[in-house]
Amino acid sequence: MRLKPSSYLILGMLNLGHQTGYAVKRSVDRSTRFFWAASLAQVYPELAALEEGGYVVSTQDPHGARPRKAYRLTDEGRAALDEWLRSERIPDFEFRDEGLLRLFFADALPLEEALELVRRLRARADEIERDFDARILPLAEAAPGRFLLIAAREGADYYSWRAGWFRRLEAELADEFEPRGR
Repeated sequence: MRLKPSSYLILGMLNLGHQTGYAVKRSVDRSTRFFWAASLAQVYPELAALEEGGYVVSTQDPHGARPRKAYRLTDEGRAALDEWLRSERIPDFEFRDEGLLRLFFADALPLEEALELVRRLRARADEIERDFDARILPLAEAAPGRFLLIAAREGADYYSWRAGWFRRLEAELADEFEPRGR
């Protein structure tokens, strides 16, 4: 089985002690989603594939009336995670941002509508910046280990820069576009 980055995301979350698909997804939402997201539709099939490949094992762990599986790394899974972490291969940088994709094509809009798009993107950037400061950084600061916090600080710095960039872009476009009659 060839492991993908999402495979290593799951192995890493299990290594951090998150034992169920739901716990993995919840942890992703609180940490890596800003640079590596995963949906439940990805987590559960990936857990099944990792189990089939011998990287994880599961046990039945019902929660009330709901069936549930708890997962843990096997020695093979721990070795795969360790090998990936130590790999000298520099991974490709992947950046996917639908808002930036819309901005790329915004010349197809009248300037007033393009400015509204920028305002929405700025508002979202401001929201993410606040979320990092209020939720993500405190969670990372409380977590064991040093590198969770380092990654969270990089994210906070990036989203702070991004919010400022959108604020400057919005001001530049607003100066250029002065609606008639205002």
